[in-house]
Amino acid sequence: MTDRGESIGDATNGGHSETVGAVVLAYHPEASLIDNILALAPQVSAVFVVNNSPDVESAVLDQARTIPGVEVIDQPGNVGVAAGFNSGMRRAFEAGHRYVIIFDQDSTAPDGLVDGLVNAYRAFGPGAGIVGPALRSGVTGHVFHRERGSGIEVRETLISSGALFAREVVERIGFHDESLFIDYVDHDISLRAGRRGLKNLKAFDVVLDHRFGGAVPRRIFGRDFFVADYTPMRQYYMSRNRVILIRRYGFGSWFWEDMSYFVKAWAKVLLFEEDRPRKIAAFFRGLRDGIRYRRSSVDRPAALTT
Repeated sequence: MTDRGESIGDATNGGHSETVGAVVLAYHPEASLIDNILALAPQVSAVFVVNNSPDVESAVLDQARTIPGVEVIDQPGNVGVAAGFNSGMRRAFEAGHRYVIIFDQDSTAPDGLVDGLVNAYRAFGPGAGIVGPALRSGVTGHVFHRERGSGIEVRETLISSGALFAREVVERIGFHDESLFIDYVDHDISLRAGRRGLKNLKAFDVVLDHRFGGAVPRRIFGRDFFVADYTPMRQYYMSRNRVILIRRYGFGSWFWEDMSYFVKAWAKVLLFEEDRPRKIAAFFRGLRDGIRYRRSSVDRPAALTT
């Protein structure tokens, strides 16, 4: 969108405007968050920054509150990725936007990203689910191998950052599963959309600059590469939630793609990362708790009511 507040296409859809609201999840944000908001703001009608670290004074978030069109939503604490995104999405839909696009704080939206995703959703027509961009490393500037292509392709899963949700899609599939807290939240909602008969779309002609984990540099045999260096807590949730998703959705193509990532990631953990004993212990605790996990009816993803 070239002008904030200007509608895309028709003025209304079922009583809701055609505008896009953006949600940015913030947790102890660095100064780069402001640059990311400023890159995103001209492309949408409003930006909702969800503050998942309200107990910490933040000059960055204080500055964000002064940017026109930006609303900071303070959470009672670190409520997790799923609940944080849900809070911002609810606020955006309540404000009357038809589309909501969600971002991690370390993702940068190049010009044309939002329009490209909306156009991809419309071009596919009935049956379109979540729409996501191709991903480019925010560290190296290289487009990841699986993100190379052209046009639109159906994908079983998409990552959270840069994912576009139409209101009618969320009415059909519900919000993120808050019981997962963090990690595989995006896999779960993508797989749920597929189970509800929708097709998730990768729009290759739209690119998002994104950082995975800490992106800590390492060098071996004269070659530079990066490790995510996730904390033991993240290793716990990745392990636990991977098992939960296997129990929910089985061993589909998403699992084999994830296994490729898993093997490479853990090779880096074991060879190059610090704090390995705690990360390994967290992995096995997550495996145990994933097997034991039982979801009650109150933990099920909430629905978006019209």
